[in-house]
Amino acid sequence: MARYVFHLPLSLDTRAVSAAKRKAVALGATVVRSAAGQMLIETTPARAAKVAEALPDWRYALERVAARLPEKTPLARAKYAAAR
Repeated sequence: MARYVFHLPLSLDTRAVSAAKRKAVALGATVVRSAAGQMLIETTPARAAKVAEALPDWRYALERVAARLPEKTPLARAKYAAAR
């Protein structure tokens, strides 16, 4: 199962989010988290498309998680200094 972020542009209405959550759950998706104008659901790609059809004003995309990697430059400097 994949996670999808649904976003309702230019809206902070909590009623719209709660109605969208009910529709998503009725279609078999699991709502992981929701906020004003956004919700994160976990479902299959086919069901995500069905949820998107049921919510025509909402945009959706696959969740992307960004991880920060440590910088290697200080370590390289330390190794270079130790080799001298």
